[in-house]
Amino acid sequence: MKVAIFDFDGTLTTRETLPCLGKDWIRQKRSRIRYFRTLFSVLPHLVLWKTGKLSREHMKMRVMHRFNRIFTGMTEEEIMAFFAHAYPNLKKFFNPAVIEEIKAAKNEGFYTVLLSGAHAGLLRFVGEDLGFDCVIGVELPLCNGIFDHSRPVEFIDGQAKINLIKQHFAEREIDWQASRAYGDSYDDLKVLEMVGTPVAVNPESRLLAHARNMNWRVL
Repeated sequence: MKVAIFDFDGTLTTRETLPCLGKDWIRQKRSRIRYFRTLFSVLPHLVLWKTGKLSREHMKMRVMHRFNRIFTGMTEEEIMAFFAHAYPNLKKFFNPAVIEEIKAAKNEGFYTVLLSGAHAGLLRFVGEDLGFDCVIGVELPLCNGIFDHSRPVEFIDGQAKINLIKQHFAEREIDWQASRAYGDSYDDLKVLEMVGTPVAVNPESRLLAHARNMNWRVL
């Protein structure tokens, strides 16, 4: 079996997911107080990242944790309804070139995987819409069907992505040399290096430099 692994934020999408979800929260006429509380809790970590005092990986982990507070007290059904209404607007920012890569991979017999640190509930809409064979993302912790912010959310970074991929394919024989992976961030490097055909998509500077040095394909 050969696989094609696609990142989401910055790869399939040309925008970061969380700011888009925040805007859609307002568009759906949900609590502005809750939105601005969430926004102000996130801003200090963005400033630390912008000033070089916090790595991108740690910034994303802290921002995700604080953003999730917006779902406090919501049931799983309510959260999924929010994602369902947000998805059509987020879809407007999909990268057409990556959409073509997904179609090509499916036509060529690749097992397609959407692998991201974004919310799994949202990614399921993407997976169903674009025909991914597998979707792996961040699962929100629930208690009696209600989001439980007191419980830690497992952040999916580079090493966690590797672990999840290996776990998913534990009982299958994968031809990694014949496989492909797509990513935009240096944090995606471990996944990109797993396969025979890594593709850097609108890569950040560190990944672009590495991709050029390794003669990788760049979209």
